[in-house]
Amino acid sequence: MILPEPLQTLINAFERLPGIGPKSASRLAFYLLRDSSQLGQDLSDALNGFKDKLAFCEECFNITVAEKKLCEVCEDPQR
Repeated sequence: MILPEPLQTLINAFERLPGIGPKSASRLAFYLLRDSSQLGQDLSDALNGFKDKLAFCEECFNITVAEKKLCEVCEDPQR
């Protein structure tokens, strides 16, 4: 089936995720297309720039916000 380009682009992006095949990717895309809630926008907002906002702690490699070199655990002087 030939799909509109924006829908096919979304399906292709979902397929690149681990454990998501073509059928699951299509289900997710069509669900978001039909969903009347704010879920699609919330998902878009969460994905937008998240790699720029997160980093790995320089000491333990735990996930932390990008502005900090150390995570909260490693920053804690009582540890």
